[in-house]
Amino acid sequence: MVNVPFSDHSGVKPRPALVVSAEGFHRSLPDVIVCPISSQPRYYRRPGSGDCPLRDWQAVGLRHPSTVRISKVLGVDKQITKRILGRLSQPDLARVETGLRQALGLL
Repeated sequence: MVNVPFSDHSGVKPRPALVVSAEGFHRSLPDVIVCPISSQPRYYRRPGSGDCPLRDWQAVGLRHPSTVRISKVLGVDKQITKRILGRLSQPDLARVETGLRQALGLL
């Protein structure tokens, strides 16, 4: 769980998040790079280009159908990240990786 700022910067909300930075990259840094995960039905039912709905969301320990918000990538202090729910399935992880590559122009 990480505190994700609202788009209008009016506050923050705790959200589950997917750590997308590699261990070797963030090992000596104070931050990790994450993509927040949303349970808002609109992102799951009709995902935009920056959204990656998780097919195996229950296996990760999420309570509702959820979407990785690739378009909301951010750095967070790894000392304030909370508990780890689980790891994404290989198919979900592959789709998130493809989405990140598209977003960063690495395809």
